[in-house]
Amino acid sequence: MLPTVSKGRTSTHVRANPVFPQYLRRIVKWQQMDIEYTFWQMFHLCTSPKVVYQHTKYHKQTKNQWARDDPAFVVICSLLLAVSTLAYCAAYDHSAAHAVFVVFSVLLCHFSITAGVTGHMLLVPDKYLSS
Repeated sequence: MLPTVSKGRTSTHVRANPVFPQYLRRIVKWQQMDIEYTFWQMFHLCTSPKVVYQHTKYHKQTKNQWARDDPAFVVICSLLLAVSTLAYCAAYDHSAAHAVFVVFSVLLCHFSITAGVTGHMLLVPDKYLSS
């Protein structure tokens, strides 16, 4: 017997964004990250951003997606921020506990929250301008 469909009822278990948990799972899997492409992209963002834009535009045309599935850029950028913050704290700070606090505040507040707010500020106008 086939299952019946009840009309008027909606599913109570709806995932808002199933891609985000998958992106977080990929952060801990180093084998799946494209580290070479990430460093290439970081280098060319500093030297010639036009090349990165053209490459990203080509990626959009072929795969119909602007964003990368690979979290390697975020991981490498976070590691470089942590190293530079530790170097700053080693030069100018007096206690190791405060240095750890500064590293976490830079990574959580300055990097993550600023990136989230900036991304959201770019996403909202894009939603209204594209329709």
